[in-house]
Formats: sequence, structure tokens, C-alpha cells
Amino acid sequence: MPEIRKLLKENRIEEMKMALENLHPVDIASILANLKDEEARVLFRLLPKDIALETFNELEEEEEAGLLSLLGKNYAAEVLNEMAADERADLFEEMPTEIIQRFLPLMSPEERADVEKLLKEKENSAGSIMTTEYASLRIELTISEALSSIRQMAPRKETIYYLYVIDNDGKLIGVVSLKDLVLGEPSQKIGELMHPEVISVREDQDQEEVARLIGKYNFLAVPVVDNKNKLSGIVTVDDSLDIIKEENTEDIHKMAAMEAPEEEYFKTSFFVLARKRVLWLVVLLVALTFTGNILKGYSHALEALVALAYFIPLLIGTGGNAGAQSSATIIRGLATGELSSQQTFRVMRREIGLGLLLGAILGCFGLGRVLLTERSLLLGLTVGIGLAATIAVATITGAFIPLLLRRMRIDPAVAAGPFIATAIDLAGLIIYFQIAKFLLHV
Repeated sequence: MPEIRKLLKENRIEEMKMALENLHPVDIASILANLKDEEARVLFRLLPKDIALETFNELEEEEEAGLLSLLGKNYAAEVLNEMAADERADLFEEMPTEIIQRFLPLMSPEERADVEKLLKEKENSAGSIMTTEYASLRIELTISEALSSIRQMAPRKETIYYLYVIDNDGKLIGVVSLKDLVLGEPSQKIGELMHPEVISVREDQDQEEVARLIGKYNFLAVPVVDNKNKLSGIVTVDDSLDIIKEENTEDIHKMAAMEAPEEEYFKTSFFVLARKRVLWLVVLLVALTFTGNILKGYSHALEALVALAYFIPLLIGTGGNAGAQSSATIIRGLATGELSSQQTFRVMRREIGLGLLLGAILGCFGLGRVLLTERSLLLGLTVGIGLAATIAVATITGAFIPLLLRRMRIDPAVAAGPFIATAIDLAGLIIYFQIAKFLLHV
């Protein structure tokens, strides 16, 4: 950065070009994002057209919109027309309506129609993330004719490793790989070579399901079809990685009981960060007041035997940990597709067994701890049984709630972290004091 700024300030254009030649587009994008507007405009105009386009695609949507507004109309039009269809749609989704109306007329009619179609797709669906720049072939072509066609279309396509075979109505009827074409006989027909059983997704299918499908079959791309099985576009593996990153970020924030910020950490204002955190903290604070109410309700037991209070942190802490382990395991299984809400009975049978086993083991540790420190068998049994019961309940609850939420079509990630812990704290205290009431008569 210091070197680039110095060259820009001293207007040493040729040295600047040489410095940029050795940089990857990702690094150039990082530099552009940290330059002042005029500096960014000058630097971008110095880049060769192909490198400029690659660099532009590496910028965040907000940065892309800012840079476009600095470029002349003709150059902005070139950049927009050359962008990948899905990248361009993502850019326009982030722009205010008035800026979209300024940029749309700069584009060619074909590219403009493409953007308008993608913008109409349902948010977070396969249609909203697909690109229309796919390579397709007709069934009657020979391999020789197909390769000749691919050479002409390749520069304008997202990928040519998969070629999708369509009929005269544009319906998807097969797929063939570039490897198959290279290894086949030149006179062989595409219809003889193609794989007729094509795994595809619908335009309205959730983007998370699409990413999971690409990962399951190790695809480089998956075709997207409409309700008439007409080929609409493709979703590529790099798009699926973006989806996974986005979904994981969202889940991590939900598991911490907060809303996910729309921007990066330092690009999100201080008060927006505070607002996104405070709501759930207030909800959890209200929930935790019930803990105080429970302790107040059993104050006579604590007055009769103060030692009961010593083991409350041990009880609710261990129960919270057990619940968090269980919920994390189930939420991950649901996210990766290993588990489904239809397997609720099998999962619960397994988790009940785990809860009872873990409860028995840790209950024995709790009993031993009390016997060593307090020398009281009844108190030890109270703590041991309470710990065992709390861990069993925590394990079962941590597994059941995510499965229930998935069945209700609610993101199970909201069940993790503070929510499970708070619920288990309340249940653990009630279990503990009820056992104390029975065994110790307090």
C-alpha cells in the first residue's frame, strides 16, 4: 500500500503498471478497497481489461457500486456487460433502486434482460444464485461438431467442463463432460455419449440444499431447471462455497443468540452491532429471572442446608455443557444432511441412552466429590442423582429441540448456545431441589 500510494502521488504510471503486473487480482482488489476514490479510479483504469474484470469481481458489492460510479459511462457499461451473470445480479441486489436505474440503461439489451430475470427470482433460491452462462449442446451433433461449437462459446461461458444436452424446446435431457468428448470418437453422436439421468435442482429450491447436493456428488456445477424442466442456468461450486460461508456465518450468530450483521465487522456501525446484540440479551435476561424465582421458591431448603448452594454451579454448568454438546451434534447433522426430522425417533432413542449413561457416570463423580468434601451420604446422593437427572434431561432436550424446530421449518441453530443453557438451568434447579426435598426433607 505505501508503495502504491507513493507511485500514485508522484504519477509514475509505468512503474505502477509494472508493480501491478506481479499482483493477483485478489490483492489488487484489496488495495483498491483501501484507496481514496480518485486513487482507486486511476489505479483501476491502468489495469488491462481482463485483469480489471477479474479484480472487479473480487470486490464486495458495495465497493463495486462505488467504483462503477467513479468510472465513465462507457467504461462502466463495458464492465457490466462483461461481468458473470450471477455476479452482476448479486451486485444489483445490493444497490438502491435509483442507482440500479442509472446503471441498467448502460447495458446491452440482452444483458439487461438477463439481470432483470435473475433479480425476479426468489431470494436465497437456486434461481437467485445461478448463472445463465452455461454451455449447452444439441443431441444430434457429433463430437467433432460439438468441440468446434465449444471453442466458439467457451470465452463467454462460466464453465465448459459440463455440457448440458437440450432438446428443441430447451428441456434438459442429458449431460456430457468435456473429458467424455475429448476421449470419444469424432463421428460419435452426442445422443450416444450423454448421460440421460441428470441430477438437477429447481429454480425455487433453497440455496443451502443446492450447496449440499454439490458437495454430496462432488459436482463442479449443477443445472437449474424450471417447472417444465427447461434449463434455466447452472450453480457452480464456487457459488456453493459462498453459500456455505454465508449460512455458517448466520448459524454461528444464531447460536450465540444474536442477529447476523449484513456487513463485515468493521463496516457495521457501532450502534447497529449493539442493536443486533441487545434484543436477545434482554430476552435471555428475562428468562434468567426465572432462575432467581426458583431459588427464592426453595429458599427454605437453602436455609435448612446451606451446603446445597455450593453445588448449584456444578449442576447447572455441567447440565448446560451436556445440552450444548447434544444440540451441536444434532444441528451439525441436520445442516450436513446426515440427519433429518424424519429420523426423530431413532435419534431420540440414541440420545436417551447417551443421556442416561453420561448422567450415571457424572452422577458418580458428583457423589464422590460430596463424600470427600462434606462427608454426607444423603447430600452426596442428592447431588449425584440431581446431576445424573439433569445431564439426562439436558442431553435429551439438546437433541429434541433442534429436531422439533426443523420439523416446524424453523432454523434449528436458534436452539443452540444460550437458549438451551437457559432452559437447562431452570430444569436443573427444579430437579435438584425436588430431589433434596425428597431425600433431605428440607
